[in-house]
Amino acid sequence: MLPINFHKTFIPERHFIAALLDYTALGKGGTLQEIAADTGIPMGKTNGKVPAILDYARGMGLIEVHTGSEKGVKVPKLTSLGRAVYMEDKYLGEAVTQWIVHMNLCRSDIGALAWNAVFNNGRSMLGGHFDKQQLEDYLVGICGPGNDRTGPLLRVYLEDAALERTRAIELNGDTVVRSKAPLLDFYAVPYSAFVLDLMESYFPKQNQVTLADLQNATGWLDICFWKEADIETVCLLMERKGYITIDRQRQPWIIEKLSRAEEIWPHIWDDL
Repeated sequence: MLPINFHKTFIPERHFIAALLDYTALGKGGTLQEIAADTGIPMGKTNGKVPAILDYARGMGLIEVHTGSEKGVKVPKLTSLGRAVYMEDKYLGEAVTQWIVHMNLCRSDIGALAWNAVFNNGRSMLGGHFDKQQLEDYLVGICGPGNDRTGPLLRVYLEDAALERTRAIELNGDTVVRSKAPLLDFYAVPYSAFVLDLMESYFPKQNQVTLADLQNATGWLDICFWKEADIETVCLLMERKGYITIDRQRQPWIIEKLSRAEEIWPHIWDDL
């Protein structure tokens, strides 16, 4: 998981993510300064936006970052999701793309500590409405004191340069309001791919997993902020697409894989 201060107060500006995906697709690698020179992402001698953008893209599930043979060289590689996004929506302009990368940022394996704490574990502690001070106190309680624990996290969802189109978080005065992931038919394929990706990552040797085990391991229902009725709706939507089946005859429900995430990521925009 990415540490609490990985972002250095920067937000994931979508045009910089696109520039990094371009760079990665060309098979390039280099030092932070070399990546900056090639991509236009600002970077000074010692600090700048390149490390944050690399980490955001990693936490979003778009790239993996490998070390090169020479000291300080980083070699980003596109994931299967990253390849699909690069081909179809590299500027993350569609809300559905933004929701998928948001959900990845909230994960306990590849995501970011603050995102996981707020959007996953924080559901029971914070609920759907909380003020900025409550959020700050909550993150300080988990991560210890530091400069403005909440600022970058909130700004990601309040600026169109980043992930505002999710409407995952909105601000009403000083009150932070969470929104649930959309319950729309054209999200069924993206959600199917996401669930398959979770199953492959957290339960790599299993073809079936109970809904309860998947939730306990990944928190995906809390990340999506769904209630019980919403879960039934989403399961119906996904099952109709044919990439998973759900056995409702047994309790808890059992999800079975009928495909692989990498085969579906390129199709998550098909129903738009």
